[in-house]
Amino acid sequence: MIRRIFSLLLAAAALGASALSTDLPSAWRSWRYSQPIESVQPNALNYVILDREVFSHSENQLADVRIVDDLGHELPFEVRSQIAPPSQPVQLASTLRENSFVPGQFTQVVLDLGERASFHNSLRVQTTESDFINWVEVAASDDAHQWRIVNARAPISRFRKENLEGNQLVRYSENNARYLRVRIQEAAHTFEVSGMQVFSSPAFKSEIPTESGALLSAALLPDSNSAPSQTQWTVDLGAATIPIARFNFETAQPEFYRAVRLLNSTDQKEWQSVGGGEIHRFLVNGRTEESLGVQCYELWGPRYWRVEVLNASDAPLSEVRLSLTMPLRFLLFHPAQGRSYRLIYGNFRAAAPQYDLARTLHIQAKEVLAHQGLGTEEATSNYVDPRPFTERHPNLLWIALAISVILLGYAALRAMRTPDSAGIGAPAATGCATTQENLPTGSFFSGVFAGRLSFFRTRQLQLPLNV
Repeated sequence: MIRRIFSLLLAAAALGASALSTDLPSAWRSWRYSQPIESVQPNALNYVILDREVFSHSENQLADVRIVDDLGHELPFEVRSQIAPPSQPVQLASTLRENSFVPGQFTQVVLDLGERASFHNSLRVQTTESDFINWVEVAASDDAHQWRIVNARAPISRFRKENLEGNQLVRYSENNARYLRVRIQEAAHTFEVSGMQVFSSPAFKSEIPTESGALLSAALLPDSNSAPSQTQWTVDLGAATIPIARFNFETAQPEFYRAVRLLNSTDQKEWQSVGGGEIHRFLVNGRTEESLGVQCYELWGPRYWRVEVLNASDAPLSEVRLSLTMPLRFLLFHPAQGRSYRLIYGNFRAAAPQYDLARTLHIQAKEVLAHQGLGTEEATSNYVDPRPFTERHPNLLWIALAISVILLGYAALRAMRTPDSAGIGAPAATGCATTQENLPTGSFFSGVFAGRLSFFRTRQLQLPLNV
């Protein structure tokens, strides 16, 4: 009975393994994993979004990713972090008309964008101040007399003591007013402003879908050993091939403003700072303004991350949680009629492909795209390791070397222990010959030893004759 149950379990395991594996064409057997592309539309530009499995099992920052059809033919594709590049804001020409300080209240700056100003919705404060957190009010006017508030309260910050640049960008309601008035709430002293940059609004809104990232982990509680001055998380991604795009925070705290520091490590022993940002929440005219995410630079390589919320003298944020988002990668391709496709990856020797599609693909703002899904990841059942034989079996070289050393040592010892059959009192004319003949052959060491012995015997036998 037990044997029958064991046999059934083995059969079920084998069936499960075969269900999650597939054969690849002979040219692609060195790719360890694959996922079927569920469906395609030949008359449209198709795209798939890479999931965590692809990031975890691919090599060299997705250099080994390929798309092949059911006949084993490679299909060109283009990898992008965004399907279509967003409209980049353009800096508008502006003239600084006023830079003044009202003691006990604020520093005021007035900008003139010209008679025919384009639509704008953001500005950057340029300052030499090193460590600060200040509130900013932005107002717009067509004549510099009647002002309307376009952002009543927005934060700017910098934390040079913590090696954090902070944020000096202020967004406001879109308008095309000629004048902007910026008031920086600092009552104690003049807030040094060296300049301001104003940026235009996008000319149009694209209908191409955009997504910010894919959730990588659920909400995480802080580490239990966090110091009161900071709230800390230590995160293990499970693989060194998954980049991070954003750290997201959740908290029940109604109002706050905190700096965030990011560190990473490959071994959880040595940590290096890789930037940071700030998170905040506050009320403006009964409306909540908040920013609860910190962008990352999509670093590849580190497996471990440490996130620190700097509390300074404030109490830690209440009910705070952390989640991670990995960046999106879109694979765009033009499928052929009547073909099925598979995404393959997991070959560390594969180099990044070079396709003409990277230079010829131009996506229009109104273009309709077909989003296709990926099936379950499957291992390659007929997988062939692409490494040479010696790299797959590195211990064989050491074993062969050890055997060679043993054989050479054995030959040398045997040559030294072999007795000489020639008599010591034999004539000198025959001593050399008999010595050479009777010593064992087949070894370099035996030949050298025989020559030395013959030389000394000849000298010993000839010495009395010369006297």
